[in-house]
Amino acid sequence: MFKDVVRRTIPPWLYRRGWNWYKSTREEKIMPLLCEDSLRHIIKVDLGVKPGQTVFVHSSIDQLRPDFSFTKILPLLRSVLGDESTLLFPSTQLLERPEKWLSKGEVFDINLSPTSMGLLPELARRLPGAERSLHPTHSVSAVGPRAAEIVSTHHEDVYPFGPKSPYGKLAEKGGMILGLGVNTDVLTQLHSAEDILKCDFPIDTYRETLFEGRVRDKFGKEKTVLTRVPHPRIRWRSPDLFLQKYVEDSVCKKIFVKGRAFYLIDASGLHDRISFLAKNGVTMYSRGIQRGCFWERALSAWAEKLEER
Repeated sequence: MFKDVVRRTIPPWLYRRGWNWYKSTREEKIMPLLCEDSLRHIIKVDLGVKPGQTVFVHSSIDQLRPDFSFTKILPLLRSVLGDESTLLFPSTQLLERPEKWLSKGEVFDINLSPTSMGLLPELARRLPGAERSLHPTHSVSAVGPRAAEIVSTHHEDVYPFGPKSPYGKLAEKGGMILGLGVNTDVLTQLHSAEDILKCDFPIDTYRETLFEGRVRDKFGKEKTVLTRVPHPRIRWRSPDLFLQKYVEDSVCKKIFVKGRAFYLIDASGLHDRISFLAKNGVTMYSRGIQRGCFWERALSAWAEKLEER
């Protein structure tokens, strides 16, 4: 949250220059290059990823700093997991708030729209036989025998992380979430329980309006997909602290190797734990934005104002 406040307070050019300087200094001091054998050992031994699993991968090549080509990471993952495994990657093309992009009436093309989620997801999206969900704001790419099954119904769910989405199916079928060089603040799977519980979740995380998104499928046919869009009030959250405090190590295994963060999370276990906590009023969000709370309207209005800046 502190980084977000700083980003909105100082001029963009100054923020970019300062952030790039910080990253380069940090990398030089505590992040030596990572070799291929070390990465394989981290995934297979340290984290304990097992062959045949369905795995959702979040990654940052900048933070991994491999001493080999990033194009070798996907074959490395397949060699560890085997041919029976299915790999999922975030594949959204957005570089701005979803409602702003949707209001422009632009088309999300499942074949041509590049992902903004990094080098590895973009590489996976372009693989022969890769599948991509037809969701205008939170698309997911998949590679493997279950790829089509997992992504085929995403556009039918007005909730981006609902039961018909890849996130909902990952929680239902007992998949895993693998983080390579990233922290749990980018753990999108946390929102799945919110969308499955809907009104039973203590906080309304979405705007009231349903938005229309224009999409083009792999056959070139254009469609309109209805989706809900997250409300800016969800900025008041602390996912890392929430996981550390309330989620057991048996569900969320997190390690640091040579200054890099890695994690392996049981999607079903995470969903069950979040659902249990939510029914008792505990979430990763500030209690000030819970339904019916005195501060909810004020904090929501403040979030809207910050978003306009």
